[in-house]
This record gives sequence, structure tokens and C-alpha cells, in this order.
Amino acid sequence: MKYLKFCLSVAACLTAVASPWWSASAFALRTLEQGAKAPDLELSGVNVEGAKLSSLVGAKGVVVIYWATWSSRSPGILQFAEKELRKYEALGMNVVAVNADHEEMKPGDLQAVRDKVKELGLAMPVFHDRGLEGYNALGIISTPTTLILDNTLTLLEAYPGFPSIAKTDLPEKIDAVLGIVREKRPEKAQYLLDHKPGNHALQYYNLGKRLFLTARSPSGELRGGVPQSAIDRLDEAIRRDPDFFRPYLLKAIIYHAAKERALRDSALDNIRKREFQEPYEHRVLALGYLEMGMDDNASDHLKALLSLTAGDPAGLFGQTVLSGRRKDAAGAKKSAQALFANPKTKEVLGEDPAALFTPEGAVKPGAERAVRDTLERLLEIEKKGQGMIRPDAPVTSADVNRVAP
Repeated sequence: MKYLKFCLSVAACLTAVASPWWSASAFALRTLEQGAKAPDLELSGVNVEGAKLSSLVGAKGVVVIYWATWSSRSPGILQFAEKELRKYEALGMNVVAVNADHEEMKPGDLQAVRDKVKELGLAMPVFHDRGLEGYNALGIISTPTTLILDNTLTLLEAYPGFPSIAKTDLPEKIDAVLGIVREKRPEKAQYLLDHKPGNHALQYYNLGKRLFLTARSPSGELRGGVPQSAIDRLDEAIRRDPDFFRPYLLKAIIYHAAKERALRDSALDNIRKREFQEPYEHRVLALGYLEMGMDDNASDHLKALLSLTAGDPAGLFGQTVLSGRRKDAAGAKKSAQALFANPKTKEVLGEDPAALFTPEGAVKPGAERAVRDTLERLLEIEKKGQGMIRPDAPVTSADVNRVAP
């Protein structure tokens, strides 16, 4: 089963800026485009009788949640939909769930789905996608994924995953479809509020980062190979909070800079085993993979990020860099124009994008170093007035307390 397992970098989650160039829904599915008609799927019943998708549509449309028992985010969105989204049924927008566990479902698999539905207390209609016919026809990338279809089965919105912002995003999107005006939510780094590393892990991460930067030359080369003192601090951060993903990524970046590919890949294996769905995570990992020249991985994370926040300046910056590397002139121009049009770009990048890229999205002659510096600034691994720490210095309580988040 294909599903997203990602990670990423920047300082805060930003509200998407509307852009004619980048629609979030355009990144959520591989096949079905926004404005296209979904196939009228024949669905097998789980807690109701089987039905065709068209028979499940309300007066205004239908919300379809694709989910799986193996997806850690699926229970959250299903319970949220049961409690909050089903309120829209009174306004003509029905809500259904479609399971996509496996292409071939054995009796035990089907029972596991029924057990999960009962465990979660779902009263909404739940179906199974036989042979993953709809999953493949729609081109679903991430599980869960929420589709908002009108009463002709035309795709209005597609929303992948269930990040922390989804509890606001999804009702906002349904409201927009129904013509309901609501006050715009304030911008805030919700991820950082909800996922603050525990047990001083962030401080040890910052200590490891400073030691890495101390060992690195201005050109980005590591003097003397792998700075083991930095790795030791990052390992301590991981020990203190194994769920904190950034030490794994920074270890990979360090090993990559030291040309230790096997160690880099080992560090990244710890990331690939996990399921990431927050914009912040996708942002950090997309940029981290770009830093290491792992463009296919970066592309996956950028798609995930821009499917959630289409106007994200860091994501558009990354997409412009990636398109340029891949000699995709049309893609580079498209992302660069969206980047230039975004009023938050200069604030987020710390640099005027017009100083980095031409209107066609190519890196300006002589701006290669500035582009690299911008990437590292977004990753928060730039060298700036850090103060020096001896690589062999022991960590004291004062060190931990003064390296604040």
C-alpha cells in the first residue's frame, strides 16, 4: 500500500495564499484533477448495504474519506468527521467513509475493518473499495484523504492526511463550497504548539547543530570528517524524545556532507519508518532532501506540502529549485511566478526572490551561493553568530538551559 511517510523544515506553518498557479487540490491526487468528474464507484458495504457513489450524494454533494486500519491518522479524521463534519448533512453535504486497506481482502481483513468501525463508534456509512478500484482511479497518494464532491460527482477539493490544521481547514473548505462565510483564522505555528519536543531534546538538538556548524567551513565542507561530538548530542536528543524527527534529519545531513552515504541512509531509515502529515514536517524534510541532492524524495514532500498549503513560500522556493535542477522550464517558471506573487515570500525566505531567480525561474547568474544560503536559512542550519563550543566540551546544565528553542 502506498502512503506518505515524510518529514521537513522552516520556522512556522503558514496559511496558504490563494494563487491561480497553485491549487492545493492539484497536489493531493495523482489522477483526478480539480473540476473533473469522479467515477461512479461500486462500493461494498461495511456497516450498511453496498451502494454506488452517486446514490450517496446529498443535495449539495458528498464528503468521501478514504482511510485504512493501518494508517495512524485515520482514526482521528473518522472520529472528527463523525462528530463535526456530519453536521453538514443538514445542509445537503453527506459524509461517507471508504476503506482502502488492501487490494485483496481476506475474511480476516474485512473483520478487522468492521472491528475498527465498531471501536471508533462510527454511525456514518462506511464502505470498502473492492480491488482498490477507486483508490487507483482517483490517484490517491496519502491515506487518509478527504474528497469534497458536488452533486454531480465533480471534484471540488481534495485534502490529504489529517494534520493538526485539518480540524480548521476541512470545515473551512466545506464552508467555502456551501457559500458559508467565516472569519479567517489567525496565523500561528500550531505544529510547534502541539509537538514541542520533551525532556530537553530540543536543547540537545540545538547543541548538536551548533557543533556541526562549528566544524563546517563557509563552503559547506566538513573539516576533519564526521564531527562525532555533534552526532553524540543528536543521539542524546533522540534518546530523550524518540518522536522528535529533526535530529534524524540533521544526522543524515551531517553524514551526507562527510560523504558517508551508508550512515546517511541509516539515519534516513528512521525517518522512512514513520508517517508524517503535518505541513511543518513536510516542509523541513523537503528542504532537507534538497540540501542532500535527493530530489525524488524532496519532490514527494513538496507535493505533500503544497497539497496542504498551496502558497507556502518555502515550498514554492523548493519547487523552483527542484524544477530548475530537473531542467523543467515550465515548472520553474510557474513556481517562480507564484513565489514572486506571494506577499509573504521575502519575510519567509529572508531574501528578495527577484535577487535569486529570473522571472522564468532560473537561478540568476552569480546567485548560486545566495540560493544555497536561503535553503540553509529555511532549514535553520545557517552559520550566524553562534558562539563557539569546543567539540570535546562536556555538556553542562548551563549549556542545556541557555540553548533555548
